Amino acid sequence: MTKLYPLMPLRDLVIFPHMVAPLVVGRKKSIQALEDAMEKKTDILLVTQKKAAIDDPDGEDLYDFGTLATVMQLLRLPDGTIKALVEGKSRAKIVSYFPNDNFLQAEVEERLETAEQATAIIAYERELRKFFDEFAVSNKKIGREVLNSIKAIDNPFKLLNVICAHLPLKSDEKQAILEAEPLSVRMEKVLEILNREIELAELEKTINAKVKMRMGKTQRDYYLGEKVREIQTEIGQSADGLDEMGELEKTIQNKLMPALAKEKALKEFKKLRSMPPMSAETTVVRNYIDCIVSLPWD
Repeated sequence: MTKLYPLMPLRDLVIFPHMVAPLVVGRKKSIQALEDAMEKKTDILLVTQKKAAIDDPDGEDLYDFGTLATVMQLLRLPDGTIKALVEGKSRAKIVSYFPNDNFLQAEVEERLETAEQATAIIAYERELRKFFDEFAVSNKKIGREVLNSIKAIDNPFKLLNVICAHLPLKSDEKQAILEAEPLSVRMEKVLEILNREIELAELEKTINAKVKMRMGKTQRDYYLGEKVREIQTEIGQSADGLDEMGELEKTIQNKLMPALAKEKALKEFKKLRSMPPMSAETTVVRNYIDCIVSLPWD
């Protein structure tokens, strides 16, 4: 059985059944569609645009599936836009469009959910709850109140729709879930997505740990270098060592050489001053500086 409803296109947003969402509406046709639904006390069909950039979409610019929703509240704002609060009720497929100069209208077939084999749905439902709990651990945006509300849901259709509303997906991926039939197929799609998001979160965690480890090593090397320098000042490199380093620095400063060469020599000298005197790398750096200084730059 089909029925005619006012239609409002959505940009980059997919509304699922059982989902309550605030919408800020500025397009004239969309405002008139909302007002018509409120005036006639009927539902409104919310359909996502294929391309968000289109300002005045027609049937070819919209997906074939949408969600019938109840307009709970309308509030006109000072700038002429309207803030609407809507609640998704059921999935619906567009059969045809009905001519209307003021706003889009469509004849739709409401897709009422029917129960499938109970055992299979129970198994999917358990997996959905388990995977969403794991996903919530890695996603800080999922609050405790969301988890508590999901635990209280005893309807598999509502459970799936509420979970979908909290997934960080692009609109085309959410649209694919909305259109999938029957319920078990939609559940499989969402389980695949949850598993993917959990694996991505684990990978990001591993990458972040490696980055922190590398940063920690750099900071550790700097700290140890400063400690070595302090020790050198306190002990053996006191007089002779420090005098020698001072003379080397003066030699670099007084040597006539290109600015780039002097900058490089001073950089290597700074590194040399913080290195242990007996290390092999110290000898290499010192020889490099001596080589730069001894070149006939004049």
